[in-house]
Formats: sequence, structure tokens, C-alpha cells
Amino acid sequence: MKQFLGRWPRLGLAARTALAATLAWLLALNLPGDVAGTYPYFAPLGAVVGSWSTVRSSVRNSARAVAAILCGALLALALAQVLGRDLLVIPLVVFCATLLAGWRVFAGQGSWVLTVSLFVLVAGAQHPVEYALGYCGLTLLGGCVAVAVNAALPSVPLARSAQALHELATVLADQLDDLAAGLRHDDPPPAREWAQRLRAVAPVRESVRASREETEESLRGNLRARPHLEEARHQHLSGVALENLAVRVEELSELLVEVQAPVDRAVALGAELRWPTAAVLDALARLLREHPSDGGPERRQAVREHLQHLSAVESGARFTLARDRQTAGAVVTALRRCLGALDLDASDDEALAPTPWARPDPDLPVAPRRGLPLRGVRLRGVRLRGVRWRGLGRRG
Repeated sequence: MKQFLGRWPRLGLAARTALAATLAWLLALNLPGDVAGTYPYFAPLGAVVGSWSTVRSSVRNSARAVAAILCGALLALALAQVLGRDLLVIPLVVFCATLLAGWRVFAGQGSWVLTVSLFVLVAGAQHPVEYALGYCGLTLLGGCVAVAVNAALPSVPLARSAQALHELATVLADQLDDLAAGLRHDDPPPAREWAQRLRAVAPVRESVRASREETEESLRGNLRARPHLEEARHQHLSGVALENLAVRVEELSELLVEVQAPVDRAVALGAELRWPTAAVLDALARLLREHPSDGGPERRQAVREHLQHLSAVESGARFTLARDRQTAGAVVTALRRCLGALDLDASDDEALAPTPWARPDPDLPVAPRRGLPLRGVRLRGVRLRGVRWRGLGRRG
């Protein structure tokens, strides 16, 4: 059931929203006073407004919505008190509410300022104060119920994040296979055919980044996050490694398209270099398909051996032009950076570490050692209870 809801998180959100709305409705019906008895439907409305995918986002958006509702109600009451029921009240309220709705404090909930101000003037014309109190108070009640439900039944989208990682690994493997197939041609493909071999890697990479940020967001304020921290940390490291590799693969693809397309000069890589380069690409593709996150020892060794062979061939090759030697060296360096992006072995002489900005976040959750007490932990400035954290950096 958890795996099913993990792949379809909208179902879990719909269930939590329905539960929060039902509880808020029942609470409103049993509250004393005429306001709750007259306007009980504002409570489930507040529950719907406050139901979001994570606890943190639920609290944030509930607070913003209630603040916008309160602002709209006060605006309508104030202008109605000053101008009475004059014809100019509605256009003036709409004008002022539209301006206030753009206030950055409200973010995406600013439209409630305009909506509530009009409803207080029109729907609550007979009893505007009671209507405004009901709107603000019962919406706040519903928002609190939604936050409580999210806190009791939090969701951590690890399944969707894992699926995004798998999709990125598959796209990268397909890209490497296409490049290897092009290098194995006796006659290098023309520029148009090389361009057709390029995959759209950037959207998939951004999807991985978005899913990772959503997972981190779901851990903030989540009192039941502890069982998920180790897997979240593993997915974070895997995502950083694959994103680094995606950048390197895109750079390598553009380089090969540029130097291997027979346009106005001979291709830079001769047959003695194209085949070893294709072998490295194939080994990387197999590694991504079989072990996209941590890499298997056999596949790691295969990539390393093919890369060592390519380096030896490139060092002993004779080039007519210095430009071709530089190009061949750039290809070898790009492949070494691909190996380093995966962080297969920090002590591997064949691997080049990725650029510093793309290294894993040092404030990642790490499972505590057995037998050690648990302490408070920080993830990007947010503390979670009952979990011990320690910094994690790249070796070497």
C-alpha cells in the first residue's frame, strides 16, 4: 500500500484532504455560538486550503491564507464603515484588495484578499461582522485540522524520487549507447545524424532535482521522518552523482558532435581512438543500467580498465595536427570526469572529481552507528527530532 501511494502521491493527498475536511466539518457543527452554527462550511474550506503535500507547506500556506482572509475581511469592514453602502464601495474595495493581493507576504494565497472582501460586502451584507468572524475563525480552525492531519499522516515521496533517479539513469545510458554506436561507424555520421543522437537530458535532470527538493521539504517538520532518513540520504547522494554525470555527458555529447562531424575537416578521432572511446561509453552505460546509484564492483572495474586502455592508446597515438591531440585529450578528460562524477572510487587515479559546486551537501542525514545515542540533527538549517547527524564530505 505504501509503495502504491508512493507512486501516486495525489491519492494520499486526496485522502488526507477528505479526512481533514470531514473532521473540520464535524468540529464546526459541535461548536457553541451562532457564528459556528450559521457558517459551519468555512471550516472544511479551511481544511481544503491547508491541505498540502508536506507538513511544512501545509503550515506555511494555511498561515498565508488565513492572513489574506483576515486582511480582506478587515478591508471590507473598514471601507463599508467609512463609505456605508454607497455604490463606490465595491469598486474601491476591489481596487484596494487587488493591490494588497500582490503583497509578497501572501505569496500564492493573495487572491483570498479580493475574494473575502467581496464576500463580506455582498454575501455578508446583513451581518458583516459575524460573517467576517465566521470566515476568519472557522477557516483558521480548518487549517489547524489540516496541519494536524498532515502531521499525523505525513508523506515522504521516496518512491517518486527513486523513479526520477531511474529515469535519469536510463536516459543517460541511452545517450551513451547512441554516442558509442556513432563512434563505431566506419564513416562518421554527418552533423545532422549526430544531432539526432542527442537526448533531452536537462528536463529529466531538473525532474530529479525537483523530486529531491520535495523529499527534503517533506522531512522538515515531519515528526515521523526518522525511519526515512537513511533512504533519503542515499537518494540525495545518488541524485547529486547522477546530476553531475548528466552535465558531463551533455558536455561530452556536444564535444563529440563538434569534432566527429565531417564538415570542413577530417574528424579528430581516428579509428584507433573511436573504438576504445566507444568501449568506455558502453561500460558506463551498463554501469548505469545495472547499478545506477552505487555501482557494482565488476562494472566499476570494467569502466576503469576501458578508460586506462583509452588513456594508453591516446598517449601513444600519433596526430598530424596539434588540434587533434588536444581534442583527443579533451575526450579522455571528459570521460574521466564522468567516472569522477559517479564517485566510484575516491582514490581512483583515472577519475577526476566534479566541480566543487556540484558536490553533495555536507549537511546530509547519516544513520547513527549502532549503540550510540541519538542527538538533534540539522538538514539545511532545519532540525529534526531524535536523529543524530554528522557532516558528509567527498574524500580526496
